[in-house]
Amino acid sequence: MITAEQALELLEGVGEPLGLEQVELHQAAGRVLGSEVSADRDQPPTDRSAMDGFAVRAGDLPEPGRTLKMIGEIRAGSSAAGQVVGPDQAIRIMTGAIVPHGADAVIMVERTEEDREQGTVRILERPTAGQHIRVRGEEVPAGGLLLSPGCRIRAAEMATLATVGMSQVPVYRRPTVAVLTTGDEVVEPDTAPEAHQIRNSNALTLLTQLRDMGIEGRYLGIAPDRPDRLRDLLRDGLGDDLLLLTGGVSMGEYDLVAEALRDVGMELLFHKVRVKPGKPILAGRSGGCTVLGLPGNPVSAFTGFAIFAAPLLRRIGGLACWRNRETAGRVLEPLPARPGRTTYHLVEAGFSDGLCTVRPTRSRGSGDVTSMVRANAFAITAGEPGGSPEGAMVPVLFWNDPL
Repeated sequence: MITAEQALELLEGVGEPLGLEQVELHQAAGRVLGSEVSADRDQPPTDRSAMDGFAVRAGDLPEPGRTLKMIGEIRAGSSAAGQVVGPDQAIRIMTGAIVPHGADAVIMVERTEEDREQGTVRILERPTAGQHIRVRGEEVPAGGLLLSPGCRIRAAEMATLATVGMSQVPVYRRPTVAVLTTGDEVVEPDTAPEAHQIRNSNALTLLTQLRDMGIEGRYLGIAPDRPDRLRDLLRDGLGDDLLLLTGGVSMGEYDLVAEALRDVGMELLFHKVRVKPGKPILAGRSGGCTVLGLPGNPVSAFTGFAIFAAPLLRRIGGLACWRNRETAGRVLEPLPARPGRTTYHLVEAGFSDGLCTVRPTRSRGSGDVTSMVRANAFAITAGEPGGSPEGAMVPVLFWNDPL
């Protein structure tokens, strides 16, 4: 049995990023950038005014109160060609407008008194050269790096891509994922179950977790405890980048998944991890597909996805930062520990005075679906005697962290 860290390292070894594809700029939002993006020109491309005011020569204004002659106006979006500021002259200028030749400072309109009848402006401060001017190329020079591959294209990245005129954007291909539930005891949610049956919550849970990552999973249904039918459904799922299974990965007589996966050519990476819940989890590889077999208990399946499937999908989806991001939180109630296993506790986490605090939620075990409703994060404890007492600091994994 291996640790969670060792399991992630094995998954990293087989989880190479998928290939690239070109998409239209307006379709790139939410995707993962596949190549560097450099500036096609200086940004800003010219010296520009950072304020509404007056473009002046700083040397003409050794003290406040000097009056300058107004010689024109430059608006944002207009050319400054032919506009020159000479000695004791000023040009009215708008935010974003090109600073005219001869001017080396901008005075905010609030620091002036303009006399339009006389065509003059009185300057109420002593400016310094470069004041309120965005200098050409100060953000990034032509050819400078703007975006690195492996970043999620959010609003800020979309704005950057637009500034360089990209109509086609190279992005990593989104992973395809198949979801399969196993077990004769499982029926679909719209079925009235017998006393010995349970409704299939795991499939909808996993499909929703995938959708939260921007991935539309492919549902394969429920595989009965018949090796021939199970193998058929497994072969179907192996055509995707990731096959997620729930149930049948323990050691019972009818836990058939591991053997059936070997029958269809899967090479086992690991089976059983020192975590609670979710110890029976298995992983393997067949062709271009990674297989994750999650336990059938709902909390175990949910947790296994968060710990292993989500990081793997981020990695093969091209994200540079693919590991789960944890923060430190203070425990408000003691958290028990399972010796030798890392425990992922269901907790309600929040912030108070800038400090993350966590409180365990009431749960009757990994089959208690409703216990997840009361939580929004995992608090993580190592398998050390005594657990984590009240007031201790522990790693916290929020569920709503961008995936």
